[in-house]
Amino acid sequence: MSVLTTIGTIFSGLTKPLSDAYSAYIARKAAKDTAEAKLKMAKQSGDFDIKLSDAEWEAISKRNESGTWKDEYVTLIITSPFVLLFVSAVLSAWTGDPRYIESAKAGIEALKNLGVDLGDLMAVVVVAAVSMKGIGAIKK
Repeated sequence: MSVLTTIGTIFSGLTKPLSDAYSAYIARKAAKDTAEAKLKMAKQSGDFDIKLSDAEWEAISKRNESGTWKDEYVTLIITSPFVLLFVSAVLSAWTGDPRYIESAKAGIEALKNLGVDLGDLMAVVVVAAVSMKGIGAIKK
């Protein structure tokens, strides 16, 4: 293998993620522009039956959600029991007082008694943070 081939392989390995990210950005921008054009045409014609692809729908919904704290709020609420356990474990180890862990366990048991499955909630929050359409991928 020559030096130029090695350099070419390394260079293509470094630039491929960048070009893939740029291609995805261009596709999202095109979907957003197409969706906005369809909405504008439908608004002008008074048509309420608009056909949008999944990518167009996500682009429009993301545009409408910018500047809101809804997702962050839900994420904080759902992940708070895990943060509570971690902080309780650290405090318990630092002070030698097991009451911190016991109170955190009691709080989580109270949530379980309400019928809340923290594992499922955490999976939904993580998948929703990554992709809106990925929520259907969670299987029991």
